[in-house]
Amino acid sequence: MAEFRHIVRVVYKDLPGDKPVQWALSELKGVGPSFARAAALAVGVNPSEKLGALDEETVKKLEEVLKDPARYGFPSWMLNRRKDYETGKDLHLLGPELEMAVEGDIALERKIRSRRGIRHELGLPVRGQRTRTTGRRGMTVGVKRKEVRMREEAAKAKESKKEKKG
Repeated sequence: MAEFRHIVRVVYKDLPGDKPVQWALSELKGVGPSFARAAALAVGVNPSEKLGALDEETVKKLEEVLKDPARYGFPSWMLNRRKDYETGKDLHLLGPELEMAVEGDIALERKIRSRRGIRHELGLPVRGQRTRTTGRRGMTVGVKRKEVRMREEAAKAKESKKEKKG
């Protein structure tokens, strides 16, 4: 049996060896719990087995499955980048590759001036959420009634007159 490793390097990231394979792999960006379970089963590893107990060869197989899952029989709906803009293929991106692809997609949306791109630029919700009451930033907490606002403005004006006299 292989020696237990507390830290295992898998696809650009150090993962904890004391966690089960399914949950350790789901710490990778672009890999969720169900995808991690499917990857473990594709290699022939029990998803509840500790990641640090796997030998180097099995970890390499896991990496291959994570990098190109379509080759190992994963259905296209499990992949996170279907019908890629440049290639037209179904891909599964991980880590920094995924982040760069998302940034590129947003930049493209902004460049072609689509509704989504404009809302990204303005920092507003993109997917149709309401903005009347939520998503506020800064000092705006609530809406003041007109009477209260008029009283506050009058009080400020009175204070500024006192300061000018004094």
